[in-house]
Amino acid sequence: MYKKILLAMALCLLCSVPAASAVLLEVTEKGTITALDVENGTMTILPDARYECNYSVTPPCGWAAMNESAEVNGTVPDPAVFSVFEVGDAVEVTSVGGEGGRWIAVGKLTPSEGTWYATDIVGDPATLPAPLLGNYTLTYEAVPDCANCTGSVCPAVEMNVTVLSEGMKVFEDVLKPGENLTYNGRNDNSSVSITFIRGEALSSACPGQPVVAGPQPISVFLVHVNPPIGFEPEETAVPTTTVTTTTVPTSSGGLLVPLAAGLLGCAAAIRRR
Repeated sequence: MYKKILLAMALCLLCSVPAASAVLLEVTEKGTITALDVENGTMTILPDARYECNYSVTPPCGWAAMNESAEVNGTVPDPAVFSVFEVGDAVEVTSVGGEGGRWIAVGKLTPSEGTWYATDIVGDPATLPAPLLGNYTLTYEAVPDCANCTGSVCPAVEMNVTVLSEGMKVFEDVLKPGENLTYNGRNDNSSVSITFIRGEALSSACPGQPVVAGPQPISVFLVHVNPPIGFEPEETAVPTTTVTTTTVPTSSGGLLVPLAAGLLGCAAAIRRR
């Protein structure tokens, strides 16, 4: 009898634990391109800072200077990298699964008034921290192909893209792979051009699909910003602010509630037998 009770409680406990998504680690660094290898589809950078967060200070996130670094190599998110970037360009890059290996986004940087701005992006813009030049912002939401999902992700059949200018929504459109949009509605001669190459969406966005463990969706865009009239890049690099990082523990409070509820439910179910 007691063995049956323990088995029932164990099964209820397992069912009460919420599913966790095995998101791959993303590493974001800033540095200079030292090599572009078209034949092998790779890019090499010499990083000088890493984007890190410490939520006990303000601002919580920023570029933390790397006292010692070695060149880092990775595959590019799209061959367009070789036509947009050159050796010597200052860039921000994000890789998955650790440092280097596979870049999922590359942004060309230019400094102005103490801030690094992105003028060009190849890859997934949401994974890069530098703001777009001209105070533009890009947001997007993938529409999944629910008939062809694999694990936690599905290919994106189209992308809902929104352009914001100085925090205000100014343009939105639906792009299929290979399509592009351009917004130039301001009177300062600036513009932003966006091409959707390919993308992914969470499989849980499909009707009736549960959240499953697996990597996060990754999309590829080409983004280019023409600067507004009067924009002057700085001659010298923006100094990197050192950010002292701390590990923020994951709160177990959200887990304790369903666990406790599950155990109470198990006890109630056992008592009703």
